[in-house]
Amino acid sequence: MPDYLSRQFGLEGKRALVTGAGRGIGQAVALALAGSGARVAVHFRRSKREAEDTVDRIRQAGGDGWTVQADLANAAGARHLLEQVSRRWDGLDVLVNNAGDMVSRSLLQQAEDDWIESVLRVNLHSTLYVTREAIPLLERGSDPSIVNTSSISAHTGGAGRVSVYAASKGAILSLTRSLAKELAPRVRVNTVSPGVILTDIHDRLNTPEALEALARQTPLGRNGRPEECAATVVFLAGTASSFITGQVIEINGGLWMG
Repeated sequence: MPDYLSRQFGLEGKRALVTGAGRGIGQAVALALAGSGARVAVHFRRSKREAEDTVDRIRQAGGDGWTVQADLANAAGARHLLEQVSRRWDGLDVLVNNAGDMVSRSLLQQAEDDWIESVLRVNLHSTLYVTREAIPLLERGSDPSIVNTSSISAHTGGAGRVSVYAASKGAILSLTRSLAKELAPRVRVNTVSPGVILTDIHDRLNTPEALEALARQTPLGRNGRPEECAATVVFLAGTASSFITGQVIEINGGLWMG
């Protein structure tokens, strides 16, 4: 990492926890934070091999990273995660709440109770539980910052049959603003809101034709890349954004303009 970038973002030696960091946007965020000088805890639930690969890439580039496993869909899992982090670090400087999943598509009328609960838990409850457990560590951190992950669907309602997912991501926007007030002035809280980012979630839940159609609708003429989200997270996590809190940064190529 060039020295001037390390100075600009102020992340050298910072302690960062990224949830859902084994693949996709979370992996890109972990790599970008490490490349900016942060020490990174790479959380995963089931993607152990991918998380270990992320750490290998961090270490090969001269960075400091380690894996931590937990199921964040319940409060006990979030407590377990932060207990593991606190055994290694006595404070936390950056929390990136990235864990989330569309799970699958369903009309609300046809949705089973367990399915609705699973979508809410993986996207909203995980952020609530992890943040609650992380606050004591963040308050012992240096210029601490939280970056949450929402979605363009919070504004648009999504591309179809994702009402529960969209609702969970809309709740993240409200939570960000509330926590920005609740934790000020000690901890800053912001959110990134990605549009169509080419990750395995879209590979699983969208056809190539659908993704091409979305790219054509986007003013920049393409879909996004995970590293483009990661760059914004690095900015929000560090001192370059020291007077920004309670904000939502849209990363969607102009597909939605608020």
